[in-house]
Amino acid sequence: MPIHPPGRPFFRFSGKLRVFTMFAVVFSVFSGCALFDSPPFPKQEVRWADRQILFRDIAHHPESLQGQHVILGGKILNITRKGMVSTIIVKEYPLGKELHPDTEKPSMGIFEIVTDEFLPADRYKPGHKVEVIGTVIGPTDLKTAGGRRVRIPVIRGRHLHAQAPAPPPMPLDMMDPGFMDPGFMGPGFFGPGMMMPGFF
Repeated sequence: MPIHPPGRPFFRFSGKLRVFTMFAVVFSVFSGCALFDSPPFPKQEVRWADRQILFRDIAHHPESLQGQHVILGGKILNITRKGMVSTIIVKEYPLGKELHPDTEKPSMGIFEIVTDEFLPADRYKPGHKVEVIGTVIGPTDLKTAGGRRVRIPVIRGRHLHAQAPAPPPMPLDMMDPGFMDPGFMGPGFFGPGMMMPGFF
């Protein structure tokens, strides 16, 4: 005995199900893009930091700003994990309106984040953007690739957020022109019962 009655209704169902699946995949891809980026921190966490203190102030006066709560961002250059403590070297970039680093603008320097938070390896890695709310704990010396030593500010991280990994590629069969039903997006596709109980 067949598990479904023969005829067009089953194929209409399977076609709509495939299109619904495609919409879900496309939405998940775009939700990971900057177009849908939400602020990295809740408002109550942002209020803990002094938004008037900019990176240039911290870079020039790390000793006098010790103990101040700040919010910074940039792109990860290097990360070192030793036991429970992680050290992140970051190339600073100015924060945009939604508190994400704007890598189209010039960088003002480098800073270091020290944290005992768990840092997922797929997010916290070189090349990814990172934002931090934390406390200035003073300067440290960083040895550059050329052997030169530079002083950079250190931030003890209280709240951290890093760029999510790239979404997986869209399945190849969903890119096939034959994937779409001939009536896709036609006048009868979104019928009165679309997404109503009994549609699936």
